[in-house]
Amino acid sequence: MSWETQSWAAKQRPGSASAKLVLLGLASCADANHCAFPSIQWLCDFSDLNRKTVIAALQRLEDGMFPLIEDTGDRRGRTGQVKVYRLAAASAGASSDPASETVPKAEQFQKRNSSGSGSKQSQKRDTEPVSNLLPPLTANAVKTPAPDFDNGSEGDEAAKSGPAGRRGSRGTRLPEDWAPPPVDQLQPMARKLVEQWPSGAYQAVCETFRCHWHSETRSIGCKRDWDAALAKWLINDHSKIMRDAKAGVSFAHLAPERPAGDAAERRITRPVAAKAKEDERSQALHAALRREIGVPIYDTWIAAAALIHEAPGVTVIVGSEFIRSWVESHFERKIMAAARAVLGSGVRWVRFIVERENRGEN
Repeated sequence: MSWETQSWAAKQRPGSASAKLVLLGLASCADANHCAFPSIQWLCDFSDLNRKTVIAALQRLEDGMFPLIEDTGDRRGRTGQVKVYRLAAASAGASSDPASETVPKAEQFQKRNSSGSGSKQSQKRDTEPVSNLLPPLTANAVKTPAPDFDNGSEGDEAAKSGPAGRRGSRGTRLPEDWAPPPVDQLQPMARKLVEQWPSGAYQAVCETFRCHWHSETRSIGCKRDWDAALAKWLINDHSKIMRDAKAGVSFAHLAPERPAGDAAERRITRPVAAKAKEDERSQALHAALRREIGVPIYDTWIAAAALIHEAPGVTVIVGSEFIRSWVESHFERKIMAAARAVLGSGVRWVRFIVERENRGEN
């Protein structure tokens, strides 16, 4: 194998990519006399071409206007049938310039019809590496300053509305002081469904909505239209509310108080009698929960309950089965965390009971 022969083959332009690959294969196994006798299968493996394409490429290299290979007539190989080709580098010299010898016909026609300077420039482009495609960066080059998005001017608007700055379109989290809108201000479909609900159900679902999105820390907690999010939430909960109402679940104690409201209805929201058993530890636990879940939610669900420390746990006493189920499902983890923060890591459990059951035990 001769490096000069391979360099010569790399510079040739037979006018076909497959012919160029076959020529490189021949050059890679040529001897000192620029002769090569690889089998057709070897050339197929070298060029990753099929047998028919390799034979056509050899024919093109041999029969072109400027033949790059010639059949010596000698046959070698184990079967004595492998042709021995002599590469044109043997007569032209491995380091000769092939620009005027192996240029395809189309390029020769183009060169004959172009100016003398254009022909020389074309030959120079084919025989020399391309360099300096871009002008060098000098000290006098003008640099485009990066947009300043810190001055609160037009750059800030571009950052909010441009393709690379869609932060403004990702929405915001539910405000801490969010309050449910009046039923008559809901979207039409949600309003028609909520109007069928029993008294207090709308307030209960809105509290669930508030607790869920205030506790959501992922990016899904950002919404662009919270009114639409609430309407979707109400529509999804409609069937559940109607089933609960049919089963006898009462939401009346969550309805807004009326000036001349029923005394029995207001009695349910009054503090349970067991609050008389609370001590300083209970008050500290109440204060921790008020800070943790927020005053509106605390006043609705926890303020009327009694939090009694009974080592090694805490008993939460509420006024109805509905409140017990709601507080247990939504605030058990928060009460456990607050109890361990206030009373120590020795707190092992939190249980929830209704006051009438507690009176029966006593």
